[in-house]
Amino acid sequence: MNRSGLTISLLVAFASLGLGCKDQQQPPQQPNGYYAQQPGAYPQQPGAYPQQPGAYPQQPGAYPQQPYGQQQPGAYPQQPGAYPQQPGAYPQPGAYPQQPGAYPQQPAAPSQPASGATGGSAQALDPNLAALATGPLGIFANTEAPGMAKDGPVVAGNFQEGQTLESTFTFQPGKCYTLVAQGAGVTSLQLEMQYVAPIPGFALSIGKSSQTGSQASIGGKANCLRPLSPLAANAKFIVRAVKGSGIAAAQLYSK
Repeated sequence: MNRSGLTISLLVAFASLGLGCKDQQQPPQQPNGYYAQQPGAYPQQPGAYPQQPGAYPQQPGAYPQQPYGQQQPGAYPQQPGAYPQQPGAYPQPGAYPQQPGAYPQQPAAPSQPASGATGGSAQALDPNLAALATGPLGIFANTEAPGMAKDGPVVAGNFQEGQTLESTFTFQPGKCYTLVAQGAGVTSLQLEMQYVAPIPGFALSIGKSSQTGSQASIGGKANCLRPLSPLAANAKFIVRAVKGSGIAAAQLYSK
């Protein structure tokens, strides 16, 4: 074969090779804007929510969103008797209703007076029923008011600690006065003489006893009390049970 025949044979061979390449199948082109799904990737699930612009889609099974202030379905209803919620304020200021079954609030018990501070008036007794005190009283008067006469009746009473008993008399000029008292069960007595003042709380004291036992006296043993005023005045004496409780009797003497 000469050179011209060899050249023509090569051209024919190259032309056949080019036609064979054109017959091979080209890969399909993917639409613009989407990536082709790669082998092994998860396929998109059917029924999925599409992405909404500007908000997340609501998930299946989530509770629906209720308007603000409305009661949720299935919530507990308001109990009967409860106070309604008022906007910006409690229903009853400073107090809540008492719950059923709660113990009622008990009033505070009154405070008891301390020992020796009972106060008040003693129970007056007939002197004949107070012999435990009136018997020793006569003996005590013989030493405290010798030569003096009784001025008024015997005053007797049943005392609790701190209680008092009073009796009035006329404090006359020209006379001298002695007061004696005896206790039975009352371990400490106190005596006082006062002018009766027209205004309560402004009584002027005439004298007080200084003893601390079951016997007490004012103006005893030749030290009787004499009025300084030339005019008669209304007065009173007070018997007080400082300690102990029981019967006490008192007698005023003058001369």
